[in-house]
Amino acid sequence: MKEKKEKFNQKEYIINYRKTHKKQFTVDLNVDEYNILCDLLKQHNLTKVQFVRNALNELQKK
Repeated sequence: MKEKKEKFNQKEYIINYRKTHKKQFTVDLNVDEYNILCDLLKQHNLTKVQFVRNALNELQKK
């Protein structure tokens, strides 16, 4: 007899992938700081993730 293959569940796969490979980094900023940061990110055409990765790279260089 042939065994039935389990149907691929993409939503479940993504959830499990994130649990295994990703961690969330959140901070509380003052409203003014947040607005300044958002403006700077727009000016430099950066996403929040790119900003954090750039900061991490700079800290690792020191």
